[in-house]
Amino acid sequence: MIVRAELPPGVRCAVALSYDLEMCAGYSPVYINHGRIMPSLRDYTLSLCETASAHDVELQFFYVGNGLEDADIGYLEHIVAAGHSIDNHTYSHMPLTTADTDALADELALTNKRLRERLGVESVVLRAPGGYAGGLNLLEVNQRTILDAGFQWVSSHTDATMGKYGAAHDVAAASRLQPYVYPTGLIEIPFQGWMDRIFFDFEHCVDPDALESWRRVAGHQPVPEGWNCPWTSEGVLDSWIEFNLAAFDYAYDHGLLWTPVWHPYTHYLHDPQNRVLPALLRHIRNKADPVAMLTMREAGSALTVQG
Repeated sequence: MIVRAELPPGVRCAVALSYDLEMCAGYSPVYINHGRIMPSLRDYTLSLCETASAHDVELQFFYVGNGLEDADIGYLEHIVAAGHSIDNHTYSHMPLTTADTDALADELALTNKRLRERLGVESVVLRAPGGYAGGLNLLEVNQRTILDAGFQWVSSHTDATMGKYGAAHDVAAASRLQPYVYPTGLIEIPFQGWMDRIFFDFEHCVDPDALESWRRVAGHQPVPEGWNCPWTSEGVLDSWIEFNLAAFDYAYDHGLLWTPVWHPYTHYLHDPQNRVLPALLRHIRNKADPVAMLTMREAGSALTVQG
């Protein structure tokens, strides 16, 4: 079966910007991922929302649900009140590929319950922790667990070819992984292109020991003003902006849905002045033809299954 994005008349292409809102395990001294967001990252996330709102754009966040046990979730309430979307990223960053589907069902249900109770949100789209090169293919029981939890759409399939065949191949990622439907009826909305943390902390990491040393000593702590990342190559932020503008241009030229996957924590470290998002949104708005700016929920709603 084929899945197509039905865009409004006159719209050239569509973009669904999404962020996984979490304290990434890769930056943790003990390699634990959770949703109890440190104050400086809360502020950074709110600055992303302000940037988006100034361009009349709504962002999509996927949140690790254990952070909803915190007493103070005012920043999340502000995000929702400003019109942005928050959906399920499991309770503890549990892989959707786990063999323990009972535990997965419990995590999805608990996060859905907390989102409903604390934010008045009914989650309908699920983001996979980390993502998987083959998506959830061959894992029918996991797909059914996700469907039974009330999700219509899942975002889990990553592009394993990134970085292997040159810059033109990387920029064209949107053509390789468009949404598709699993045999169970669950619809996949893949990750397209470079994920930010892979780009900065692996592909363009020039000093892995510096990253490891920083993680052990300073991970999950605020960085001081003027701090510069010691493990990436010079000019990597400019390269990241250039890649994303080019990836959008490819989707625009070919009339595609573009669904990049980013993290506030990664951008907090590598883009402290918040250059990336405004550069992209200005670039999009300067196009001659209209572009539909969607949340992942809206992207899912625009999909139709044919055949």
